[in-house]
Amino acid sequence: MINLEEKKKELLNLLKTENAFLSSEKLSDCINEINQTKIPDSKTEEWKSTDLKRIFKHGFVLGKKKPVPDEFVETFSFYGLNADRLVFVNGYFIQEKSKISQSTNDIFIGSLKDAKGKYKKLIQDKYCSTNLQKNNFFAAINSVYAQDGAFIYIPDNVVIENPIHLVNFIHGDNQKVFSQTRNLIITGTHTKVKIISSYHSFSEDFTLNNVVTEIICGENSSTEFYMFEGEGNFASHINNTFINQNTNSIFKSNTASLCGTLVRNEIHVDFLGENCETDLKGVYFPDKEQHFDNYINIKHSKPNCKSNQLYKGIIDNKAKSVFTGKVFVAPDAQKTDATQSNKNLLLTDNATAHSRPQLEIYADDVSCAHGSTIGQLDKEALFYMQTRGIPEKKAKILLMSAFTADVLDDISVKPYQDFVSYLVNKRLKGQKTEGLCSLKICPIC
Repeated sequence: MINLEEKKKELLNLLKTENAFLSSEKLSDCINEINQTKIPDSKTEEWKSTDLKRIFKHGFVLGKKKPVPDEFVETFSFYGLNADRLVFVNGYFIQEKSKISQSTNDIFIGSLKDAKGKYKKLIQDKYCSTNLQKNNFFAAINSVYAQDGAFIYIPDNVVIENPIHLVNFIHGDNQKVFSQTRNLIITGTHTKVKIISSYHSFSEDFTLNNVVTEIICGENSSTEFYMFEGEGNFASHINNTFINQNTNSIFKSNTASLCGTLVRNEIHVDFLGENCETDLKGVYFPDKEQHFDNYINIKHSKPNCKSNQLYKGIIDNKAKSVFTGKVFVAPDAQKTDATQSNKNLLLTDNATAHSRPQLEIYADDVSCAHGSTIGQLDKEALFYMQTRGIPEKKAKILLMSAFTADVLDDISVKPYQDFVSYLVNKRLKGQKTEGLCSLKICPIC
């Protein structure tokens, strides 16, 4: 029997050094939260379908800064992508493998640790400004103990033409590591930026990557944020993303989850101003006995804002998916427009999907809709395609490709879209993907 309270003590004993990014007041808040909050279990409403005991049966050590071979960096830099690149291993910035061309006296694209001198006040003001530590054990731990991470600051009236790619590796090096990966992204007014954050392994160890990203969207800004999750089959990944949107801002995210033993993605959006738009999309492909959980929480705190959620999953073998999409509409958030859709395809009788769309509305002049489906491939469509001469296997692949197309087609960075589509198509064909990376250890295999 695994005692999660004992596991919490073990984790906290690992984490002795507090970081320098927090103000004393926020540090106190986070430490209080850690002390008062337990590791979520089946009695925790937001986690009732995700059992963390499969993670905490392992004893972890802290992730350390490790060298990364060139071939790994090049492989996961996406062919044809002209981007600024920040490389991290176990949450630590690897400057010699990074490629930064757009930083100037005004723009900063680099590591939190390097930025804390010049941008100390800005970082202390914005780090934890989304109140992420409230009721979130993993976000609070990360906030206190992360030692480095990505810091992106786009000042007012700047359009970043090329995407920014955060390449994150987890490396156990024959140990079971627990790493804190941290990102802080601040965009000014009238700015535009596209960011890709990808996660990979280069070891086959049991690992736990605790990721937190805060994104502060300035007025009239446009931010696209893509996440690719391809850590190894023994890697667990808990990813919290918190977005605060100011007036007239647009935020768009697209998450592709292809690998990992247990993956939990939380996205929290709060509208701080009117006329904001949010578009969240995601696809997930759990296989074998993998467990992928997406938890979305959108707070419509202000009037005249619009949000859309579209998540689709194909669940194979004995895998399990969980989706929770919550929309909260405050009393004065009139003219809110919120839609939410979650669709799941089960490929076997042993595959499982849990879907929980949730609406909590306190305003009366709103347009909100939600829906979810869990089913199998359309037998009539399959039969029709076979009557037109398409073999059954190919017909199934075509139907599954069509099922996810509206999410993948919405990726606006073409080299990244090609990378994800290639891997998805290989997965749908039941093929391994060694051919793509030419590495002995492929995180997607």
